[in-house]
Amino acid sequence: MEKEIITEDIKTILRDTFKELKDEVVIEVFTQKGVNDEFNDIATGLVKTVSQLTEKIKPHFYRIGDEAAKNRNVHRSPTVLIAPGKYTLRYTGAPVGEEGRSFIMALLMASTGKTFISDDSRQRLKRLKDKRHVKVFVSPTCPYCPQQALYALSAAIERGDLVSAEVIEIYENRDLAEQYAAMSVPKTFVGETLTASGLQPEEYFMESLIEGGPVEFVMPAGREELRDYDIVIVGGGPAGLTAAVYAERSGLKTIIFEKANVGGQIAITPIVENYPGFTSIAGKTLVDLMAKQAMEYTILLQGVGVSEIKKKNGGFEVSTGRGIYNARAILLATGAYSKRLNAPGEKRLMGRGVSYCGTCDGYLFKDGKSVLVVGGGNSALTDALYLESLGAHVTLVHRRDSFRAEERLQQSVFQRNIPVLWNSRVAEIVGNKVVEKVRIEEVTTGKISDLKTEGVFIAVGYEPNNELAGKLGLEIDGEGYIKVDEMMRTSMPLVYAAGDITGAVKQIVVAVSQGSIAALTAFEELSTPYWKARR
Repeated sequence: MEKEIITEDIKTILRDTFKELKDEVVIEVFTQKGVNDEFNDIATGLVKTVSQLTEKIKPHFYRIGDEAAKNRNVHRSPTVLIAPGKYTLRYTGAPVGEEGRSFIMALLMASTGKTFISDDSRQRLKRLKDKRHVKVFVSPTCPYCPQQALYALSAAIERGDLVSAEVIEIYENRDLAEQYAAMSVPKTFVGETLTASGLQPEEYFMESLIEGGPVEFVMPAGREELRDYDIVIVGGGPAGLTAAVYAERSGLKTIIFEKANVGGQIAITPIVENYPGFTSIAGKTLVDLMAKQAMEYTILLQGVGVSEIKKKNGGFEVSTGRGIYNARAILLATGAYSKRLNAPGEKRLMGRGVSYCGTCDGYLFKDGKSVLVVGGGNSALTDALYLESLGAHVTLVHRRDSFRAEERLQQSVFQRNIPVLWNSRVAEIVGNKVVEKVRIEEVTTGKISDLKTEGVFIAVGYEPNNELAGKLGLEIDGEGYIKVDEMMRTSMPLVYAAGDITGAVKQIVVAVSQGSIAALTAFEELSTPYWKARR
């Protein structure tokens, strides 16, 4: 039975969105009975539904093995092609969940011929001389994946003569996920060469596409378009988004640069239950609300990284992949990234069962696979509960004899009878091509035992994203976090910091509070610099 997966309110939004369609868009769906039947029905139902919302979308349905499939070189079920013959845009797997966003955007781009990448990226793509096939591995629950997929799809539309794009869902194509070590997503290949693990800034994606391999540095777009702002915010998490709202409302011209995913850690938090005003809300939903409000006031450039900040003429010069920006003040809200265990086998099996994002990668283990979650804080318990709710068999591994997480999270873990290995640490992660087992050491006795598992989700804390702070010469503490005073000032006048990068309690309300304080402090000090008043 085909499934209807679009609600009536979403249909209303899509009808309005599809008014922007220009040319007819052909969608071809290929399925094979007995292979991914559930997802065949979903893909078929999705395409039938969107085609009923506009006359511009023309669906066709075929079987794997028939002449059409042979002509299109389609062998996997389900496969969805968008505007075949005009562009080479392929979804290997049903484009649902988070990936539904890139699918709708792909329809718009294929119809209008207009993409959403920057003019700089279009200029970069003119340098491409050889054919490129881009594969982006995704999952329906990964909030980072649609943006990376959109880069690939956009490139295939901008340079349809040379670029083809394929978006591959890992659960429906587990053999490919294992073959390419793409069990953590997004993961991007140009041909058979790995170019990125995770979401890239747009300019890095384009350069790696052009070069056919990973790139470590991308030259800024150019200095001819110097742009002036009162405050440049680096980081689009809750601290940066809140700061932008307060800064603009104070009359400061503001811009946000976010090199990865808007929302930071919150975007991959399944459920938030401690943010005022919401008894329970998905982290991604909360982020979307914050971002929507911020964008009513300011410019938010996602996928644009800041490579350097220099003091210049009493202000600052900010180098990005989109060019050079001038700022009177800087706010660093760069957050933190997941800490590694540094256990033997961890690095080698990263993307082959080792993950740091339960929301992104947990879907692969939803049908009763055994997984371990390592850690005892809020993140670890949240991941354990989320994975258990998907249907995975979860065991927690914690080096202490009690959790550090909130009491409510602990109660939920105990109520669901999720097993816990207390006073234990991961001594080694073992496997040939993928994770097969974990060697566990009891810290009190030193006893070693092996535990079979197919996935290891590591949530043992965070490391600060302090590279820009280091380049500026800001004072940092022993753990690498930026030192700030009660007004979010750093050791350099007119440079502020807020959120996880300050080493404060890692809670959304704390980040929001610090962001607002930093913005208001910047407003006051741009008017009356405190360091001049004291002279």
